[in-house]
Amino acid sequence: MTNNYKKSGVDLDKSDHIKDKLIKSIISTHNKNVISNSDGFGGLFSGQSLDKNSVIVSTTDSVGTKVKISAKLGLHKNLGIDIVNHCINDLIPQGAKPLFFLDYLAFADLNEKIVLDVVEGISEACSKVNCAVIGGETATLPGVYNEGDYDVVGFMVGSVDKENLKLRTNTKEGDILIGLPSSGLHTNGFSLVRSIFNSDDDVSVLSKKISGESKNLGELLAEPHREYLSTIDSILNLVSGISHITGGGLRKNLPRVFSPNLVANIKKNSWDIPPLFKYIMAEGKVSEKEMFDVFNMGVGLVLIADPSNKQEILNACKDSWVLGEIELQKNNEENVQIL
Repeated sequence: MTNNYKKSGVDLDKSDHIKDKLIKSIISTHNKNVISNSDGFGGLFSGQSLDKNSVIVSTTDSVGTKVKISAKLGLHKNLGIDIVNHCINDLIPQGAKPLFFLDYLAFADLNEKIVLDVVEGISEACSKVNCAVIGGETATLPGVYNEGDYDVVGFMVGSVDKENLKLRTNTKEGDILIGLPSSGLHTNGFSLVRSIFNSDDDVSVLSKKISGESKNLGELLAEPHREYLSTIDSILNLVSGISHITGGGLRKNLPRVFSPNLVANIKKNSWDIPPLFKYIMAEGKVSEKEMFDVFNMGVGLVLIADPSNKQEILNACKDSWVLGEIELQKNNEENVQIL
């Protein structure tokens, strides 16, 4: 018997077959700025939609080990939505809106249904915000990933007019913090969650019911990352700062969008921490401080604004609330105080 690529774990014919199907889904996101490029290797996006006053903003991320939970539940499409929405939310703190997206999907063994489900989620999420999917890579890497494992990574480019660029210096003493609820853990903290519940070895734990929730543990954990651009688009001009609460929670992410001489005072009693986070904390015997350092704790996005704009922002952003305020730093205290 001779060795060949297919026997080593990479089936080129299968890969080509899947890519042909992916094209149909990706084309559905194309707009007038996408240039057909059937003869080339890279995606083409026309710069005619940009002017000399535009600033390009880019970001990249992965869904992390959330894939280990969503994949076990067969919720592959959710992961496509996750990666797009995470990237969108990483653009908007600079005031940018997405232009185009590329994905990187890597598998131990290429599975047609999984690939198509993930890309369906990507296309759906991109279409919602008029973002074109202009390319990507689907890799088969036996030996790098264990059997059944795969990874979902995304790259997004957006733009913002220079005059609308959100800078750390825009925030001032006396500004208020307005919180927007998360849709669960989003895409952070899953390594800790998997360790607490041993979900890699015992998938049945994901069927457990949680007091105060209609969905079970697995459904809550696999809930897609919420996209915030659609919610805040109409009031972007009223906001001086925006913080996406990802890995590191409120303490790590809020200081990225205001000057070092300021402090964000968070009123912990201003919102009800969702039951899922309380359940994780109790089952894992995790301290409250570590919970706030790892998870978003129900706060997915924080807007910083002048108090005069409070009511208009609250009216535009459903279920939002005043989370705290910005004050001058005293005695070198930490830049985020959760009181």
